[in-house]
Amino acid sequence: MLRNTYVNCHTLDGRAVPWQPPALPEGAQAEEIYFGRVLAEMDRRLDRGGLTVYATNDVESLPSYGRDVVVLLIGEEWTRVPAYHADVRAIFTNLAVRPELGANPLRDPSWVNLGLTLAYGRMWAYHFPGQARLRMRRARGGWTAPILRLPIGILDQLDLPIKPLAERRHDVFFAGSVGHRGGGAAWLLDRIRPKTVARDRMMRNAERLAERHPELSVELATTAGFLESLAADSAAYSHAMMDSRIGLVPRGATPDTCRFWQVLRYGCVPVVDALPVHSFFYDGAPVVALSDWDELEDAVVPLLADADRLQDLHERGLEWWRTRGAEAAVGAYMARRLNEIRD
Repeated sequence: MLRNTYVNCHTLDGRAVPWQPPALPEGAQAEEIYFGRVLAEMDRRLDRGGLTVYATNDVESLPSYGRDVVVLLIGEEWTRVPAYHADVRAIFTNLAVRPELGANPLRDPSWVNLGLTLAYGRMWAYHFPGQARLRMRRARGGWTAPILRLPIGILDQLDLPIKPLAERRHDVFFAGSVGHRGGGAAWLLDRIRPKTVARDRMMRNAERLAERHPELSVELATTAGFLESLAADSAAYSHAMMDSRIGLVPRGATPDTCRFWQVLRYGCVPVVDALPVHSFFYDGAPVVALSDWDELEDAVVPLLADADRLQDLHERGLEWWRTRGAEAAVGAYMARRLNEIRD
């Protein structure tokens, strides 16, 4: 029995509908599968009831306000500070709380880092006005809700039993979008868009890996864009990932990507080009980190030849998912942070 009231405003048509987590509400999007379970666990662990929890992607308004209102902000890529930051108890967001560069463009000049720098500046243009208002209010002693980061989630990944590494068919796996592949302005933007530039480099190096090492099974599949990836067969995607030892995790529009958590959840070893900054969810995660996708072959071939290291990363990755990214762990984190807030 839930002790708090839940309303999903993150619906396909924008309506606010009652929600009984972990059940899916009417008009739910893929994110609610994961976050429904998260909220159910949070509700179980809270010290108090009587809260109203809104899941939303709206940074301007809510159906109601008050110190009994908690917000789950989904998909805010621009790190805008919600206009209601002084009117609610707490705000949890599944993306960055503030702009993150995720690279050193002066030390490592490249097209990827140029795109990252431009995107970083644009994010600050969105973030700064709200952050300035928040800081001014705090300086005057006014209440402002804590804005707390959560994992991005796993979308509609299937619940599957973990397959031992030795029984998996594929050595390296990636399936997802690379760029828009359109003409005109879309093509020009893709030349500097961090996601596209990074993933183009990843694909070229993954294809080169497959050519140079035919003894390896390198499974690659691309789609035209994020929406096409969502519409793809989630069962086929899930089974292919569970049948792989290493998962390639290129950055998306932001350093965070649901693929990071999907790979850990299935016990694949993540090979990443960027990780968000967060002391609980990301810092110290068991990944193979590349500064450039040109390092892919040198990182992957020795790893696949080292069964003990591969198994160690596999086991630590499953434990990281269980204690950091799984719905029970995230729900417990939310409850702990809410329990710390005093009226």
